[in-house]
Amino acid sequence: MIKHIHVIECDSTQDLLKEQLSSMQSSEQFLLSCDNQTFGHGRGGNSWTSLTGSLCFSFTLIPHKISSFTALEISLLVVRFFEIKGQKLKLKWPNDLWTKDRLKCGGILVQSSHDNYLAGVGINLFSEDKTFGGIYESSFEIEKKKWCFDLTQFIHLHRYEDTSLLISDWENFCGHMKMEVTIIENGKEVQGEFLGLGIYGEARLLSQDKIHHFFNGSLRPTSFAR
Repeated sequence: MIKHIHVIECDSTQDLLKEQLSSMQSSEQFLLSCDNQTFGHGRGGNSWTSLTGSLCFSFTLIPHKISSFTALEISLLVVRFFEIKGQKLKLKWPNDLWTKDRLKCGGILVQSSHDNYLAGVGINLFSEDKTFGGIYESSFEIEKKKWCFDLTQFIHLHRYEDTSLLISDWENFCGHMKMEVTIIENGKEVQGEFLGLGIYGEARLLSQDKIHHFFNGSLRPTSFAR
């Protein structure tokens, strides 16, 4: 059973969920969602901009058995949820969602707090800002509370036990497999062919006949023509 708290507005669903958990002693699954998020957190200290068509929510979860795969797993399950609804999305390492036009339309942030793992999800169902993509091409009325609950429930019901299957499925939905990309990690840039995920969820990049492993970098497409 998921305990669901929905608010009209908050700075960050992750911060508010942390506050709620700090005052509770319960093993229940928690979900906190909002209509409007004013200061959402992105990966690496970046912010997530909430738009009219955005879903913003955070929930508790048990990490994948190899914890470094958790954000990758949640990203994949979000893509699978929308595939059932007839919308084709792509994954961008490590935690972004792309539209068919390779515009960012979502992101996942996984953190630990008070002995819990928290997943923060930001998704644009539609976007009126040309800087970002939207899953749907046109706007529509959104019952945000229901969308957030349905998506969270789908994630809980379809977790991966098999890490090798998780890797295979993630790579099938990856939008830059076998393509030239640049990865920046700790100020160092390496350009090469993206080979997929390693055994810890790291990016594998072939550059100058050497395979490089990146665990916490930022990926930028170099070319889509191969």
